[in-house]
Amino acid sequence: MRYPHGIALHRDNIYVTDYWTHAVLHFKMKQQIRHVATFGRGRGSSDKQLNYPLGLTVSTDGDVFVADCDNHRIKILDPSLRFKRHVTHQSMKKPRDVKLTRDEMYVLCDDSPCVRVFSHAGEMTRSLVTMGDEMQVSNAYFFCLDAQQNLLISDYGAHNVKIFSKDGTCLHTVGQ
Repeated sequence: MRYPHGIALHRDNIYVTDYWTHAVLHFKMKQQIRHVATFGRGRGSSDKQLNYPLGLTVSTDGDVFVADCDNHRIKILDPSLRFKRHVTHQSMKKPRDVKLTRDEMYVLCDDSPCVRVFSHAGEMTRSLVTMGDEMQVSNAYFFCLDAQQNLLISDYGAHNVKIFSKDGTCLHTVGQ
């Protein structure tokens, strides 16, 4: 592991993206933490490759959703890190992070609007939050969703965390 970036947990499984080796690593937490599998065969765009993976999340059934940044897609892997499919969309530019709800997939991208919402099948349903606007987000890499599906976005460009409602209204700013 050279540059661990994203991390996600599911039951006794830990999944970590490694930005520089273009990989996802799978570890098991039992009595000891042990490496189980690695997905990624060098930088590239084939089904078995990643191109600067950043954030990731795990569905309730254990599938791993990876923000495959420079391939402009979300790669979906099964719990053993075998390729299942991609989610792509013309508006998905350099995805940085991905989160799931029961019905939707939220993707934080490197352009404006920076949060796009998709069905699990990959159809875009709406866009939220603009990038570059002082009242919105300056530069963000990671986010999370709370129980009400509010978005908490770490905005390193503005040195704060912004909280948005699920319709994209800025509710709070924490920090500078």
